[in-house]
Amino acid sequence: MEVRNLLSPCFALGKDLHVFVLSLRSAFGDRFLGYLLLNYLLLKGATMTLLQTSMLPYFQHMGVKGVEYQLASTVSMMPWSMKGFIGVLSDIVPLGRFHKRGYLLLSVVLGIFGITMLSFRPESRDESSLWFVAALFGAAYAFLATFDLLCEGKYSEIMREEQAGSEVLSLVWSCMQLGSLIAALCVARVVDTEGPRPLISACLPFAILAFWRTWEGDLPEQPARSWRSLWAKAMSEPDLFLLASAMALGSLMVAVATAMLGERGRVFTALFVSMMMVLYSFRTLPRVLARSNLYMFITSIAYLDLSGPLAYWYTGTENCVKNGPHFSYAYYLAVSNVVGSVGSILGAVLFQYMQDWTFRQAFWVTTTIQVVASLFDLLIISRYNLELGVSDRAAYLFGDAACQSLAQQMALMPQALLTARLCPRGAEATVFAILAGFQNFGANIGSILGAQLSDYAGIKCSRAGPCNFEWLKTLILVCHMLVPLACLPLTWILVPAAVISDEGAFEMSSPPPSFASPGPSPLSSPASSPRTYRDDTDDPSPVTLAESAAGRLILLAVLMRFHEHG
Repeated sequence: MEVRNLLSPCFALGKDLHVFVLSLRSAFGDRFLGYLLLNYLLLKGATMTLLQTSMLPYFQHMGVKGVEYQLASTVSMMPWSMKGFIGVLSDIVPLGRFHKRGYLLLSVVLGIFGITMLSFRPESRDESSLWFVAALFGAAYAFLATFDLLCEGKYSEIMREEQAGSEVLSLVWSCMQLGSLIAALCVARVVDTEGPRPLISACLPFAILAFWRTWEGDLPEQPARSWRSLWAKAMSEPDLFLLASAMALGSLMVAVATAMLGERGRVFTALFVSMMMVLYSFRTLPRVLARSNLYMFITSIAYLDLSGPLAYWYTGTENCVKNGPHFSYAYYLAVSNVVGSVGSILGAVLFQYMQDWTFRQAFWVTTTIQVVASLFDLLIISRYNLELGVSDRAAYLFGDAACQSLAQQMALMPQALLTARLCPRGAEATVFAILAGFQNFGANIGSILGAQLSDYAGIKCSRAGPCNFEWLKTLILVCHMLVPLACLPLTWILVPAAVISDEGAFEMSSPPPSFASPGPSPLSSPASSPRTYRDDTDDPSPVTLAESAAGRLILLAVLMRFHEHG
């Protein structure tokens, strides 16, 4: 009897797992489930983590300085800011017989080229190829961003059509976490002894598998409609289409300016493009949504990124940072990545206890937590942690890795829910994709401005030295603490004074446009998803993504993952 009692939870778990699998197979089919596993376990999980963690050692082995590394990594991430346009374009202009397959195949060819070149190009300490290497990483990220976008759009569409539950969200999130964890363990074992190239080479079989399964049609979709119908759909809401196009063009302009122009040219281009995009968003979006988006865009920029100098300070040798932490790549990139994932999950859980707060209060608290987390960087760089008897490893894991991830996750979730509540009826998918681009683009602008401030302050760093971090503490105080705090008064002007749990607070704030193209997109990073346009109008009272429980689950589940701009 005791043995049976002990085994009963296992039997119950097995039964639940059986029901879970049957529900997924019934709604999505075996081939598409396999395609989701490929995308979220091997691509979004493993490949994304391998590429992200390879960037720092790859550029450092080339002899690239800290500020240049930060600028190059920002350029390589630009495809995540263009996802809204990719989703809209793929929904309106098919490549070949299908809307999505042609874009997927084109992106995977681009990704295979980037991964192959990064893996096998001659190794040399030559900074002249900095922007070429950044473009190769960008090609790989364009591949991942496109697959992420279109796969999420398809399973979101099927969820709505089949009235499926949230099982697929659990599958997607679990696969991303598992793939990222396995990749992080591989990084820990390989990166310090073999370097980053074997890690990048390991991504190539996954990309080839993605090409094969896409070619075989594992992503289900109907053949494209007539061009007359597609044109009518594009013109049903031209301002949204133009805003998504402008964002893609603006991201490309900023990337080119960062690589080709000097300091003034980069900053001028970034600020000019940002201003034009904000002005056009006020013309296109409902006023309440445009104002809230402006606040979130400003806060994305206001956290002026110093990741380049900080990465070089933490991993620098004795010639660069005397008596410094001298973290190995395995510790700085892999171990901290796992701890950061735990911090993100904890942030998502803690947010559930903020449901009775107003959005303004949520932004105040999350910004304050993020600022407090930056105190750990100041503590370590000032070496006060050693005086307190706290090792560099412990202080870093608790502060920058765990608390910063927790703070960022808690900041993302009120942004996501506020956007969900404000999305115009019938255009939720397109607006989510556009706003995801705004958040990613804002983070890129903040990274460019942070890099330029570091250069202006005379920050000089290379892993082997010599280095100059004299003004790094001042920059952390200003860029990661004072400037974000200075944005808080804007909540009284730009953020509605509504309670987070009040789902009916914005029912009359958004007019109903008719355009509905790409699918929902989280406001972090990079991961959005287009919803395939449907011509049928059989449903007399469609439930918008912003109002449905499934829609909120999609948003929150995808947010709870490793950060794409980690």
